[in-house]
Amino acid sequence: MIAKLVLLITLVATAASAQTSTYSAANPDASARIDTLRLEVLSGDAKAVAKFWADVHKNGTPLIEAVPGEPHFSFVTFLWRGDANTRNVVIFDGVASFDATDRMERLSGTDVWYKTYKVRKDARFAYNLSPNDPLTSVNDVKGDEAMRARLAMLQVDPLNPHRCPTTFGAYGAEASFVELPDAPSMAWDENSTAIAEGKVEVTSIHSRILKEEKKLWVYTPPGFDARGKPYPLLVLFDGDRNVMWMPKVLDILIAEKKIPPVVMVMTDESVPSARRSELPCNPEFADFLAKELVPWARDKYHATTDAAQTIVAGSSYGGLASVFAGLRHSEVFGNVISLSGSFFWRPEGEKEGQWLVKQIEASPKLPLRFYQEVGLMEGYSFQIAANEHMRDVLRAKGYPIEYFEYNGGHSFLNWAGGMERGLIFLTKRPAS
Repeated sequence: MIAKLVLLITLVATAASAQTSTYSAANPDASARIDTLRLEVLSGDAKAVAKFWADVHKNGTPLIEAVPGEPHFSFVTFLWRGDANTRNVVIFDGVASFDATDRMERLSGTDVWYKTYKVRKDARFAYNLSPNDPLTSVNDVKGDEAMRARLAMLQVDPLNPHRCPTTFGAYGAEASFVELPDAPSMAWDENSTAIAEGKVEVTSIHSRILKEEKKLWVYTPPGFDARGKPYPLLVLFDGDRNVMWMPKVLDILIAEKKIPPVVMVMTDESVPSARRSELPCNPEFADFLAKELVPWARDKYHATTDAAQTIVAGSSYGGLASVFAGLRHSEVFGNVISLSGSFFWRPEGEKEGQWLVKQIEASPKLPLRFYQEVGLMEGYSFQIAANEHMRDVLRAKGYPIEYFEYNGGHSFLNWAGGMERGLIFLTKRPAS
């Protein structure tokens, strides 16, 4: 995760920002509530600030207000209650950047720090806040330990009750998130207390190909029966993060009969060096998946031998890896889910990016089906462009593909929704 963030920040710094029409920073006086408070303070109302914070504590943050004349947008105002020691407050992720450039300003004469954005009402995004941030570029942070210390400065919004596991930073760390009224529904955000739960087992497999012991998380559905019909198989990367929500997503989708009961095996890419080496189009890792992991799942967990019922999935570098695994081993993986795939990637020594897109163009059509997503808040324009190019190439080759651009960021919060949509699409067999 640390390495992924370094790459992401570098790309942000070297490419034009993708400030699409779905969101933008607003003027400091855009929020009617903040503007009213400003006038009350100027008029000498000594109780205005206390009343403001009492209302905020009751209703939570950020402030969500209508945009006059634009019914499909909202003003979203982030808040922080400062004190005499507050020098700055930085917003990270979501509608903000990752490089300490999105800073709140203080309402003169008050302890109110704020910043307003205009955001399309179908947005869902995660964010963190950093009071008294050192304002150093994340690109200048060298080494995993220094990066961990930098990311440890990021906090949840104490006045926002909505929390999710963070995409970046320490295992188990949280981010705050915003859901505007028109955001697509998401199973992970549902109350599922009455739904039967599958089981998650933490185990491992020794890989002769990778020459290491590989940690795994295995989900088996409610009522798992090794004597019945073999189960469809989902292979998913980044198990250390996905285990925090994907079992719940599967429980709900299975209970609602949106997908059949499936077995899910999640691999471990929690060590930055492993993630950098395994996921970006590594033939040995793809061979490990196809020749060792999938046969192991078939033997141990009654998983299908049918490629048409086997899915490989991942996000970011994992989205790149899932397409590569399908291309290299379509005899094993008949279905691919790619979420925010890093298709701008190129091998060392290559002058041009989008290497995997070129491989798809040059290869014959294979028995593969694809689900692909990218976020409109990903923060750098050629991430979206590379995903659109991959989509266009897959369509031109005649592959069955469903493609979606969600209004959110490079975040496991959004990828949980992408996994839901992808599984529903790929487990529905096409009409014969």
